[in-house]
Amino acid sequence: MYWLVLGLIFLAVLFGFLGVWLLVGGASAEKKRMRNRLKGVQQVRDWELGDSLAEKEREQAKKRKKRKEKAKKKAFSDIPTLERKLSKVDWAQRLSFQLRQAQLPLTVSTFLLISVAASALGVGGSVILKGGFDLFLTPAGLLLGVLPYVYVIVAVKRRLKLFAQQLPDALDMLSSCVKGGLALNSAIQNVADEMPDPAGDEFKIVADEMTFGMSTERVLRRLANRVDLSDVRFFCAALMIQKETGGNLAEVLDGLQTTIRERFRILGQLKTLTAQGRMSGYVVGGLPIGLSIMIYMANPDYMNYLFTTSMGHKLIAVALVFQAIGVFMIRKIVDIQV
Repeated sequence: MYWLVLGLIFLAVLFGFLGVWLLVGGASAEKKRMRNRLKGVQQVRDWELGDSLAEKEREQAKKRKKRKEKAKKKAFSDIPTLERKLSKVDWAQRLSFQLRQAQLPLTVSTFLLISVAASALGVGGSVILKGGFDLFLTPAGLLLGVLPYVYVIVAVKRRLKLFAQQLPDALDMLSSCVKGGLALNSAIQNVADEMPDPAGDEFKIVADEMTFGMSTERVLRRLANRVDLSDVRFFCAALMIQKETGGNLAEVLDGLQTTIRERFRILGQLKTLTAQGRMSGYVVGGLPIGLSIMIYMANPDYMNYLFTTSMGHKLIAVALVFQAIGVFMIRKIVDIQV
């Protein structure tokens, strides 16, 4: 029981540090961006016209471009043999795409090596702490290898969520540029220059591909594949239809951005109305696990019957199945599509 408590404390501290790092890292980046904007305003007021700020922004843009080119050049492995082998595997291609979406300059082989090292570290740590393989600590240590992939999924979802929030402003700016007489390519380039990441990066890719002579339809399809959002698919479909049939592009963009803003408003209301249901799901999913851990810590012999007898194994399997069904049903109830 003593080593189990130590293992739980270790996992709690690990996840706590990870959460604090993600929170502080995002907050510090936002504060840094705000300081740069305020510095630019001060320089403009002092007739310096933001020269040093512009130079700093160019350096940061070069660093981002260099990182993306490096990740794209060797997407699977630095070893040529592994590069050829992994490039033919579907799951490796999907993982490489997710790494690029998460803005991580890692190859697939490097990411897999990190995952395997995390699993080995977790299993080795559990064996050392327990003096052998343990029913709880060893699987928990093995699951440490999943944490890098969980981080990638969270980073991709966070980036897509931020892009969805920036899309109405980007469409508003694009509509204003079109109303001002700019061509579509120039308007998209203007949005890429003015909008922050990730919207700025994605529209920059669109502008570059159009400049290099790629067809508009292919560029929009590639954008829809990179950014898997329904709003982006609506935007791409609207542009392709407008290109084929003609019409007022500014009015189309205005209507689209208004629709997206209204959808966000409705989603906010639904999130408020379904808060109780989502909390019920968290309780249903976490209460049995937490209660089992507490009982095991208080009286290990009482819980050992579940792990040392065949009837206990069956009861655990049945409990997990019913718990999964309950969580799934609650999720389907509160997950309302708009």
